[in-house]
Amino acid sequence: MDLILVRHTRVALPAGTCYGQLDVPLQQPAEPSFEQVQAGVAQVLAHVLAGLPEGQRVVPDRLLCSPLRRAAVLADALGATWALAAQADARWMELNFGEWEGRPWEDIPRAQSDPWAADFYRLAPPGGETYAALCARVAAAMDEQAAAGGCAVVVCHAGPMRVAAARGMGLPMSQWPEVELPMGGCLHLRMAPDLSWQLVKAVEQA
Repeated sequence: MDLILVRHTRVALPAGTCYGQLDVPLQQPAEPSFEQVQAGVAQVLAHVLAGLPEGQRVVPDRLLCSPLRRAAVLADALGATWALAAQADARWMELNFGEWEGRPWEDIPRAQSDPWAADFYRLAPPGGETYAALCARVAAAMDEQAAAGGCAVVVCHAGPMRVAAARGMGLPMSQWPEVELPMGGCLHLRMAPDLSWQLVKAVEQA
């Protein structure tokens, strides 16, 4: 089973703004362009589905996305090229930063942010969720796709992609994986015969 995770393109917010489940729009024009993202995904799909009969379209079996519009809009654009409708799954949403959503990081009191940064796996922002909770929901969504088999593309966010990368690198999900996740980039993971996830490739677009 192959899983291709795609990060949304840049959002229309000032740099340094905290946003997780805040439903913000994409920057227009898109950066990188949807065409660039499509090219990166096509590159991975061609690798995944190598050996198809000549002339057969390279199309995933399923297309999913976070319901946040910055992911859903890109998913719809990708799906149009494959005549495939995107299915929203809230488990692929970004971390919920609670009361910090939409605030500049520099305006968040250090008395709140410093303890969280030191133990974000177990501590949550006020009104938000822990990284452990994010890990649990993303792991469940990944394993559901593994049970379905085939090839799935998911348009989502950096947080869920880091969880998936950690699993694919054989790391505890509590460990922050050292992997670049640029806007519009993607990760290719594969379920191995021993039922473990393996990180096959990262494709950068930005």
